[in-house]
Amino acid sequence: MKLQPTSLFSLLFLLLPQPSLFYSLKNCTIDLYDHSKVSCNFNKFITVPSGIPKTTTDLSLNSNHISRIRRTDFNGFTALQSLSLKRNQISHIEDEAFSDLSALTQLDLAGNKLRNLTDNTFTGLSNLLVLILASNDIEFISRLSFQPLAKLQELDYSLNLFVKSTDITNIVSHCLSLKALDLSENSLTSFESDLIPFPLLNLTALKLGSHLRNFSVRSDVFPQLESLVLSGTGAGFEWEVSDNVFFRSLKTLDLDLFGLPTQTYKMIFQSFDSLENLHIRDFGRSFDQRVFDFACSVQSLQMLDIRHRNISVIDDALLQSCSNLTELMLYSNTLSDVSESALRMFTRLTRLNIESNELSRIPPTIQNMSTIAYLSFQSNHIAKLGCSDFKDMASLTEINLNSNRISKLNSCVFKEHKNLKVLYVTNNLFSQLDDNFGISLYSLVVFNTSDNHIGSIQKGTFRGMSQLTDLNIKSKSQLTLQRGAFEGLRGLKRLTLSLDYQSGSVFEGLDQLERLVVFISSTIEMTNFTVYEPMTFNIDSLQELIIEVDKNACAYQALYLLHGLKRLRVLSLDTVCCLFPPGIFLQIPHLLNLRITNCVEFIADPDLFQPVSDLQALDLSHNQIKYLNISINTNLTKLETLILKNNELTVINKTLFEGLPSLKYLDLSGNPFVCDCSNAGFIEWALRNKQVQVANAFQYRCSSPSSEEGRFLFDFNVRLCWEFTGFLYFISSSALVLLTLLLSFIFHFLRWQLVYGYYLILAFLYDSKKRRQGCPHIYDAFVSYNVHDEDWVYRELMPELEERQGWKLCLHHRDFLPGKPIMENITDAIYSSRKTLCVISRRYLQSEWCSREIQLARYEHTIVDLSWLDLVMSGLNLVQFDVVKAVKSLQTNHLVKFGTESPDFE
Repeated sequence: MKLQPTSLFSLLFLLLPQPSLFYSLKNCTIDLYDHSKVSCNFNKFITVPSGIPKTTTDLSLNSNHISRIRRTDFNGFTALQSLSLKRNQISHIEDEAFSDLSALTQLDLAGNKLRNLTDNTFTGLSNLLVLILASNDIEFISRLSFQPLAKLQELDYSLNLFVKSTDITNIVSHCLSLKALDLSENSLTSFESDLIPFPLLNLTALKLGSHLRNFSVRSDVFPQLESLVLSGTGAGFEWEVSDNVFFRSLKTLDLDLFGLPTQTYKMIFQSFDSLENLHIRDFGRSFDQRVFDFACSVQSLQMLDIRHRNISVIDDALLQSCSNLTELMLYSNTLSDVSESALRMFTRLTRLNIESNELSRIPPTIQNMSTIAYLSFQSNHIAKLGCSDFKDMASLTEINLNSNRISKLNSCVFKEHKNLKVLYVTNNLFSQLDDNFGISLYSLVVFNTSDNHIGSIQKGTFRGMSQLTDLNIKSKSQLTLQRGAFEGLRGLKRLTLSLDYQSGSVFEGLDQLERLVVFISSTIEMTNFTVYEPMTFNIDSLQELIIEVDKNACAYQALYLLHGLKRLRVLSLDTVCCLFPPGIFLQIPHLLNLRITNCVEFIADPDLFQPVSDLQALDLSHNQIKYLNISINTNLTKLETLILKNNELTVINKTLFEGLPSLKYLDLSGNPFVCDCSNAGFIEWALRNKQVQVANAFQYRCSSPSSEEGRFLFDFNVRLCWEFTGFLYFISSSALVLLTLLLSFIFHFLRWQLVYGYYLILAFLYDSKKRRQGCPHIYDAFVSYNVHDEDWVYRELMPELEERQGWKLCLHHRDFLPGKPIMENITDAIYSSRKTLCVISRRYLQSEWCSREIQLARYEHTIVDLSWLDLVMSGLNLVQFDVVKAVKSLQTNHLVKFGTESPDFE
């Protein structure tokens, strides 16, 4: 097992019980910009996970396997405002499970298996405004279930198995603030106003049915109702509204009543005087045009939406009664023909939508309809546009012709439309744009012609379109742009196109362009260009650049592509693969967001990111990166988001993030991690740090070793890594402490003995050297004495030994060489003398230099010790006696001692 060292403090910290830290969330993600929002979706939870911060305000637990909400699951979440538990398997909610959620305003329980709502299911939700119970199996609602929900404004109870009339009564009786009630798609077959005990003064939207057979209103219970949706089986449907005043506020009516008789439609429409928007769906197999007459008899009607009907032809009479409409939608019919006069009576029509039908041409009936501002023929079979198709439609501002079969787009089609601002012609079959196209559409602001087969854009094609801000010419074919192709687009801000490599720059004149999206086809080779002048963008105003290719290709000219983009803030390179040179980003020093993805040859060289010190977000996903050292030699101190999903990283060194002090979000999903001690430091760091959120960390899987394959990385027991390493650190630390104590003891009590030993060693080495050299003795004796005894040495000792006995003495004041270090003089004197004579007194014993002399002398000679006897009172001539003894000692080479104490010489 590979060991990674760590500190003893880290080991002890790991072994202690740890509280739940903010970023230690299993399988949950905290919103990068709002840390109070937590998402735990798609994680196969069977219970509400623990460890979620109590400060969370928005919690999402959608699409898990939670089957039960326990009383303690949400204890302490007093700040929670929104809770979503959609698409789980919740079949039971314990009483008072939401009792701590006093701040909750929105609760979503849609798509579960709830069957019963008890008196205490919603206890504590006194501030709830929105409750969604759609798509459950609720069949029993307690009489007091909704009593705690006094402030409830929206209730979605659709798609449940069963709802009784008494349930409606219990709901509205307790929820007096209710504004929107959805009871659609359930077993309710009858609705009667008698179920409502009092007027619902706040209700503005009501949805009823799928099996509804009776709708009866005999009292003014909906005084503020603005929107009503009814669905069900129309064959026996009964409509009973005794007075039009009951729906005086209704603006929108949506009828989805299959097979409803025509006369019933008449009864329905006669009940409304203020209706403005009408949606009718599912007529059935038969269609009676009188329905239009009855509907349009409502004088206030402005919008008519007929969907999924078997209307194949609109003749002159079908819509005669609907001349006051301002919006007509004939979506998803089988309409194949419209007569020339079918729509001529619409003098107020501003929006016409005939989408998802079978028209093969633009119906001539729309010509001269000067009031229409929005026109859509999307998803038809229109193959050709004529120059007069939109004749005399002066108010036209937006046309949608997407997903047709148009093979040619002539400029004459739109030449008279001075007010046209938006044109969509995506997913058609035309291959070129007219040379005068721009002149005809000089007022156009948005033009989208993507997913056609345009092969080239000639110079001057867009000349005159100075108002255009959004242009999309992404082509299914290989697109070639001539130099000057964008001439005239002075106001263009956003451009999306397919691009072929060519010499020179094609983006001259785009002085206000802010966003550029480039798609490069796989048919374009980008690896062996030899042209003299490579393509450049050179757009000073550009802030966002996105380049995508549909297979791995190397943009060898990347340095040139980024030239002149000093204001660039966002750069995305998808499947643009090559070894990027280190200086590629020198041209864009203020980049904030960088994305390099789907590049199998990409290498995260640290020097690559050196110029972009302002970078805040970096995405390197799907690049097969094996090693990561981007924080080395870089200055990414402002980087907040780092995404490295689906690479080949096996080991993450936690020191990597020390060079990223501002990092807040890290995503390493989909990497083949090694589950051993090499990742122990990263695991510990991911769990302990309070700044960086490691997204989906508890879902990271092990790929090696084989014994750990498929297991979760964060289930690896990192304590095993610290046990042996920690023991080594304990032993090392203990030895260091003991050594420190021992050295302190020696220094305090034995430092002079150590000095003494040091000089003994020096003397021994010097003695050995002198013996090998065979140095002759110059003096008979070296006299070692204290300066305070100097008078006695000159008066007594020196006359006796030199004058009377004839000895040659070495005296330091006389025979030491001037300028030579004192220790060398002492050493040379001792080794040049046959004997050493020490005159020992109190002063002598207190002198440091005398002490060193006597220590060195012990290695070379026998020391004659002239100690003084304490016999001063006897009157004897002690000096003469001692000198005589000393002479004898020198002759016999024996150590002679005379007493144990000597007086000081004064």
